[in-house]
Amino acid sequence: MNRILMVLGVSFGLFANSVSADGLTNNLNNMLNKKETTPMVDLSNLNVNARPVQPKVKTRSSKAVVATVNGHKIIKKDADKYLKNRTKGKVKNFDLLPKKQRVRLLQEMSISTLASDAAKKELSEQEKSAITTRVWMQKEALETKVTDDQAKEIYDQMSQRAKDANSTKPIPSFDSIKDRMKMQIVEKQIIGKLMKGVDIKVIDANMIAGSINDIYVSIEDADNALNSISKGKAAWAKVSENDKMKLLNMIAPSKLIEAAAKKDLKSKDTEVAFSNFWMQSKVMKTEVSDKELRSAYDKIKKSAKKAKSKQKVPEFEQLKNTLKMQIAKEKVIAGLMKNAKIKLK
Repeated sequence: MNRILMVLGVSFGLFANSVSADGLTNNLNNMLNKKETTPMVDLSNLNVNARPVQPKVKTRSSKAVVATVNGHKIIKKDADKYLKNRTKGKVKNFDLLPKKQRVRLLQEMSISTLASDAAKKELSEQEKSAITTRVWMQKEALETKVTDDQAKEIYDQMSQRAKDANSTKPIPSFDSIKDRMKMQIVEKQIIGKLMKGVDIKVIDANMIAGSINDIYVSIEDADNALNSISKGKAAWAKVSENDKMKLLNMIAPSKLIEAAAKKDLKSKDTEVAFSNFWMQSKVMKTEVSDKELRSAYDKIKKSAKKAKSKQKVPEFEQLKNTLKMQIAKEKVIAGLMKNAKIKLK
C-alpha cells in the first residue's frame, strides 16, 4: 500500500509544504537514482558519489541572499538546509544546482511563505486569535504530564458519585475515556496556573466591563458572552454585581491564554499555524471533479504497471479521498505559484 501511495505522489508531482507534512519527503527515494518525472527539482545530472557533473561553480557565503520570493529574502544557509533535507543529505550546496533546478527548489521552499502571506490577508482576527491560542495550549500540554494513575483516581471518584446519586446512565470503561480524561486534566492544570493570583475587577464604566490583571474586557465582549450563555436572555447592564464578577471569572481563562500566547509564541510559530490552517481550509473548499479523480487513478495504475509492482493497486473507492486531497492541494499550490515573484540573485 505504501508503495502504491508513493506512486500516487510521483504521478501528481511533488509539492513541499512545511506546514502540513504530506509525504513529500517519502517521494524522494528514487530522485537521485533515475530521471525525475515530476515538475519539481530534477537532480539526476548530479553525481552524488563523486564530483558534480556540471562545471565547477563559485559558491557563496551561507549568509548570502540567493533569491527573493514576493520580497521575502532567502539566504543560502536556508536553501542549503532545505536541499540537504530534500535529497537526504546527498546534495548540500544550493549553488551546485542549474538555474532551472534552483528556481524549482525555491518554488517548493516558498509554499509555506506564500501560504502564510495569504493567511495574514484572508484570515479574520477572530480566526487568528483562535489559532494562536490553540497552538499555545498545545505547546503547554506537551510540557504538562498526567499519569494513568491520576486519571484513574478521578475516574473512580466520578464513578462513585454516579453510584451515590443512583444514576442509571451507563458508566464508560476507564480505557475508553482515559485519553480524553487526561486531556481534560491537562487543560484544567494549565488554566489553574494561569488563574493563580489573577486580579479580576468589575469596572463598569467608559464602555469597560472590567479587568483581568492588566487586560480590559469591553462591555461589548461581556454582552456577547452573556448572550451566548443565557441564549439572549441576559445583558451586562441588567445583571447583578455578583453575576458580573462570575462572568469575568468565566471570561478570564480565554483572555489569559490569549495574552500568554502573544507573549510566549514566536512569530514563526504563528505564521506556520496560520498558513497550515489557511492551506487546510482552501484544500477542503477546492472542488475536484469525478473526471479528475478517474484520470488520476488511471495514472496510478499505469505507473504501477510500468514499475512492475507486485502489489495490487487498491480499488478506486479506497483511494478516492486521498486522491481528492492530493489534487485539491495541487490546485491550491498552483494558485499560490501563479502570482509568485521569484527572483534569483
